[in-house]
This record gives sequence, C-alpha cells and structure tokens, in this order.
Amino acid sequence: MAPYSEAELDVKAKATVFSLDRNLAQNSIVKKISDLYITFCESSRARKLSIKPRKVTEGVELRLLFELLCFTSFLTSQIIPNYVSTRKLVLRKTNYELVRYYSGQVAKHLEEFCQDLGMTKLREIIFISPPPDVKLKLGDPLHPNARLTEYAECHAERKGREVQHFAQHVSKALDPYHYPTLEVLWNAQVMTFKKLAERVMAEVFKPSVKLESECKPG
Repeated sequence: MAPYSEAELDVKAKATVFSLDRNLAQNSIVKKISDLYITFCESSRARKLSIKPRKVTEGVELRLLFELLCFTSFLTSQIIPNYVSTRKLVLRKTNYELVRYYSGQVAKHLEEFCQDLGMTKLREIIFISPPPDVKLKLGDPLHPNARLTEYAECHAERKGREVQHFAQHVSKALDPYHYPTLEVLWNAQVMTFKKLAERVMAEVFKPSVKLESECKPG
C-alpha cells in the first residue's frame, strides 16, 4: 500500500512551496545574500578587481528569490524518497512513481507561485560574449520548470554540480559582469539551504500538520 495518495501529495506539494517561501522570508535569506555581496564589494579583493557594488533593486531581489525557491524546491525532490518509502524489516523500498508525482506537483505549484509574484515577467540573462569583455542580452522569461530541469541534469551528470549552477545564477542576478568572481561566496550558504529544505519537508509531512493553512500566502 502506498504511504500517500496522489491527492494527499498534491496538497503537500503546494504546502511545500508556500513553506519554502515563508522559511526563506523568516530567515531573511535574500537580504543575507545581498549583504554578503555588498560586503564583498567593499573588500580589498573587490577593489583590486575594480568591482563596485551594483544596486540591489526590487527586480534583483525578485530574481534572487526565484533562484532560491527553485534551488530549495530541487532539494526537496532529493528528500522526498525518505517520505514515500515503505519498510519491511531492514529493507526500504522507495515508490519512485510517487517521487516523480510529488516533484511534478511541486514544479506545477512553484510555477503558479512565481507567476503570482511576477517573477516570470523577468527574463533570463544571456551572454553574447564571456568575461572579461562581457556582453549580454535578455532571453526567455524566467521559468521554474526550466531551472528545475537544469538542476536535475547537473545533479545527474555529477553530484554537486547543481550547487555550482545555483551559485552561477545567484551571481548573475547580482552582477552579471563579474559573476565568476562572486560564485565562491555562496558555497558556505548551501548547507543552510539544505537544512531549510529538510525542515520544510519535516514540517509538511508531520502527521499532525494542518495543511490548509500552509496553502495560503501569509
């Protein structure tokens, strides 16, 4: 017997997206990333590289939140097998059909959430020429499904590559002209994001949780 029905997982997937957003807000993650960026720009290393801080506008903050939501949503897809497994004695069997269903529903609800917040009106940053002589243009609208696919492909190619990919996107959001230099700033933050995703999953899958309240923007 499956541990959860598809209907139950759909509700939990929607709750996951709202809970990720709430936890990111409660922990002021976007501000912390912005502050790390500003602090770096004020360092002697940044001055040597002639890097000056760019203004962290509302648009930049929205891009950062988009990247954080996509990355932490991807992390929940790595955790969900722990919640849709059945155990017989010492053997654990994962229901991969439910894993795929849950991850698909998270992607669906994340897309709706991003649309509601106006994130999908922002466009991808496309590089016409690489550093140091960076030239760029704006490409397709930001789409969470595209980002989740990127992370899945990176992870499948080499575990840990998705972290590098995330660092690149965050750096591009803050300063696309100097993004390679900024990528190292986020390595220490990845464990925070993993713990946040784990906390959200434990919260959403806690038997006593009232999911109706999780599915409303708060």
